Parts: sequence; C-alpha cells; structure tokens
Amino acid sequence: MKNWNEKIKQILEKKWFHILIIVIGAVLISASIFHTELWFDESYTMGLMQHDFAQIIAIDSTDVHPVLYYLMLKTFMLIFGQSAIVARIFSIIPAILVGILGYTHIRKDFGAKVGLTFSFLMYFLPFMPNYAMEIRMYTWTILFVTISAIYAYRINKENKLENWLIFAIVNLLAAHCHYYGLATVAIINGLLFLYILFNKKIKEEKTKKRYIIYFLAMAVIQILGYLPWLFVFINQAKSVSQGYWIPLNLAETVIAPLGVQFHGSLGIMPAAIFTLFMYTYFVYQIICYKKQKQKLKIVGYCLLIHFILYFAMLIVSITIKPIMYYRYMVITSGIVVFALAYLMANSKTKIQKIITTIVVMIILGLSIYDNSIRILTNYDSNRGKEIQYLQEQYGENTILLYSDFFHGSNLAVQTPQYEWYKYQQETSDNLKPFEWIKTTLNEEFLENYHGKIIIVDHEGLELYKELQEKYELKELARKQFNIAYRNLIYHIVTVEK
Repeated sequence: MKNWNEKIKQILEKKWFHILIIVIGAVLISASIFHTELWFDESYTMGLMQHDFAQIIAIDSTDVHPVLYYLMLKTFMLIFGQSAIVARIFSIIPAILVGILGYTHIRKDFGAKVGLTFSFLMYFLPFMPNYAMEIRMYTWTILFVTISAIYAYRINKENKLENWLIFAIVNLLAAHCHYYGLATVAIINGLLFLYILFNKKIKEEKTKKRYIIYFLAMAVIQILGYLPWLFVFINQAKSVSQGYWIPLNLAETVIAPLGVQFHGSLGIMPAAIFTLFMYTYFVYQIICYKKQKQKLKIVGYCLLIHFILYFAMLIVSITIKPIMYYRYMVITSGIVVFALAYLMANSKTKIQKIITTIVVMIILGLSIYDNSIRILTNYDSNRGKEIQYLQEQYGENTILLYSDFFHGSNLAVQTPQYEWYKYQQETSDNLKPFEWIKTTLNEEFLENYHGKIIIVDHEGLELYKELQEKYELKELARKQFNIAYRNLIYHIVTVEK
C-alpha cells in the first residue's frame, strides 16, 4: 500500500501529469462555447463591436464599466472576425491562462502539488466554464488580479525591478477591465505596503528604504496610468449614485457573492449545499493547520484580500448605493482558489488526506455533471432557429420591430444587416451601443409605413396587440422559440400593413 501511495505521489508531481490536467481542463471549459445565442450583457458587448475605437470609448464612458476589455476585444475581432464565437474564444483564452499559471508560476513558487491543485481547481470548479464562455470582461480581470497577487508575493521574496514592473502593469490592466478589479488591486497594494513597513525580516534600513522607494515609484506609475480614466470613473460613479439596477436584499447582496466560485450551472439548492460544504472544508483545514502549527500566512493574506473586497462592497451597498452583485466577486477567484489549493495540497495527516481526496472526487463529479448540463443547454436543438426563421421571413419592404430593449437586441445584433426598429417613446443611454438600430420616437413612421413587419414580442404579445388595435394588420405567420441558453423565449409574429 505504501509503495502504491508513493507511485501516485510521484505521478502527481510529474510535469507531464500537470500538463495533462491543463490540456483536459482547457478542453473541458472550452466544450460549451461554440454557439451564437446571446443574453443582454453579451448583446451589449456585441453592439459595441459595431463601432470604431473612438466610438467605443465615447459610448462606454456612459456605462458603468471601464473600457479596456472592449478595446482588446475589438482588436481581436478585427484580426479574427466579427462573430459571437470569436468573442467567446477571446474569453476562453484568459480562463485557460489562469490555469496555466499553476504550472508556470505557482508550481515554481510553492511546489508541484500546490501548482497542480491550483490548475485542477481553476478548471474543474463549476464557476470557470460559466464565465469562460461569456462575452464579458470577467476572465480577463481574474487573470490580471491573479498575476497581481502572484507578483506581490514575489516582490516580498525578491525585490527585483522586473517583479515591480509586472506588478504595476497587471494592476493597471485589472483596474481598466472592471471596477472590482480596481478595488482588488488597490487592496493588494495596501496590504503589500503594510507588509513592507512592518515586516520584521527586512531588518536592514537600506533594504527597507529600497522597498519603499520601489513601491512609491510603482504607485506613481499606477496613478498616472489610471488618471486618463479617472474623470470618467467619477462621472460613472455619479450616475450609479442616482440610480442603479442592482437589488439590495439578503440573498443577492449578502449570500450569493460568497458562493460565486462554487455555483456554475448548478441549481440554487445544489450550489448552496456545495458552497456550505466547501466553506466547512476550508474551516476544517485551517483548524488542522493551526493544531499542527503550520504556517498559514499566505492563505491568510489571500482570504484577507477577498473578504476586504467583500465587506467593503457590502458596506457601500448598504450605506450608500447597492453595488454588490454576485458575479462581480468572481474577480478574486484566482486568489480564493490558490488559498484552497494550498490547504488541499499540504494536508499532513491521514484523515486530512482522505477528506481531501473525497473533496477532489466531489469536485470532479460535480464538474462532469455541471458541464453536461451546460453542453446540453448551449447546444440545444433549438439554438439558432430563431435567427434562421427571421431570415426566412425577411424580404424586400420588411422591417423588424421590438419594444423590449433587453429582449430584442439579442436578435438585432446577430442580424445588423436588417432594418431593425425599437418601438419606444423615449431615448436611453442604453441604446448607444445599438445606434445603428433605427428608433421610432413617435407613431408617424408606422402610420405612413406600408409593407411587412416582423414583431419580436413577449409571451403575452403585448406589442402585437397594441399595434393591432392602432393599425390594420394582417397576420401572416406566428412562431414561438424556447432557447435553453439563459431560458430565452422569443415570440415572433409576421404581419402586413
């Protein structure tokens, strides 16, 4: 039995086995990305991609996110093509790279077992495949924040200019990708500075002075690098203070953000049970380490970064304006996963190792189950049929009309070559990414229009009924499409006026 355990240990520590896990993990999280269905936030991103760089900056300045991700995606799509699948591939790249950090950096800094465990968790915990396929900025921010934390650690080990420069650069990248990224790297900077000031290991005055000089120099670089966007950030913050869509309640503001790394496509109850199980395991391992008098400083710093961000956003949400939303907390996933990987990989006692093995098997089982659900959902037999139907119905002297901006824009960005109109009575900043979509600001247009109208509507067909009452419409066709991705439902009615 002892020889068998030694053989397993040797295999786990081999570089080829680590690379194998990375390859399997990369395939796993990429398996469900090759589809073209969109939900609203993705439609917003794809709508922005219809504009040039200057327009993207101008439009995004009125939104609530920094602009870097959109500019990077625009560059990527200019090279590889304008499609939802290309945009999803852009999101999968950093997701794969985060796992590779386990091999290139964490393995080197903390040993083979911690590095391997980190890579395994990044790919097999349920959250990563969920965000790796989204046409949003989350995976890129996770990557930059994780690299920031790695180089903050390396700076403490070795005061090299190279480490400082990489640290400053990735901090700026994270800050320009998401405001939670900005907050997280600010926390990392603050903790790093405090560590330098009060670190007893830095006994020589000259050495500490050099650390402080480097820190201040890099702080100036980061501030100057963020300064061009600072005024936009202030204006966006004012906009949020006047009104924002995020709800304030116990479930969504307090509880959900704590379980974002353990959710994925699992249902609410399975995700809640799994989250509670993982937190229990966290606490159990920390207690064991304390009893064994093992050092836990690195785990403590990781959890400190995560929970400072959590409580800071929670306090702001309760006292000023709700800005805490569960998916925003995914930004610190690399840091949380490292803390978990460190605890799992360094288990000492037999019972710890048995429990850790059980945890690994549960994660593996949930990952297979979670990805099976995601693949079945994303490759549902109805996918793309609504677009195909629009193409069949569309012809000369035809317009497409919708009233729900969050609903119809999903289809409009996939068929920008058509004559799309939004039926509304007011303008909105949310429409700016879709400025190529025409807007009816009054009813004069429809009164004078004669031809075919394709109406994208809700289950109650409110828009169709309203137009039927006002105008003489002849119904030509009607069809409902139930899309498994994000539970999207489209009712498409073709009429003639």
